[in-house]
Amino acid sequence: MSTRTTNETITFKHPFKMSELDEVQPAGRYVVETNEELIQSLSFPVYRRLSTLIHLAGRPNSSELARVVDIDPAKLAAVRAIDAQAQEIVSISTHQRPTRPYERKRGAKEIVIAGAQRWLALNATELKWTTLIVGGMALAGLFT
Repeated sequence: MSTRTTNETITFKHPFKMSELDEVQPAGRYVVETNEELIQSLSFPVYRRLSTLIHLAGRPNSSELARVVDIDPAKLAAVRAIDAQAQEIVSISTHQRPTRPYERKRGAKEIVIAGAQRWLALNATELKWTTLIVGGMALAGLFT
């Protein structure tokens, strides 16, 4: 299988934290690397994401100069969107739930924004498949 790697340099204006990272990362520029493989069983080129990696500086008080961490691209997109508006440290984790006995229900605006952030985090292959599935469902709805 043939693979391709794309690199993107992103800039965070504020310190940020993701569940995959041990500690808060400082504001600055980071290289994000996406590795994809070509699926050859189709008649048109389709790539499947293998990994998304972020290049970080080494941990403080250690001998490592740099490190690379595998991250979830949807979480990265959410952290980037929040960083554009944030005034303080951003923490995104899908595994931690508030311990409050009740939670405020999300409004329609928040649900749409969360969906848009997930949609923007999709790669080209996922966008094509999503479009094909939604289009197929709409077409099937016309015949029922």
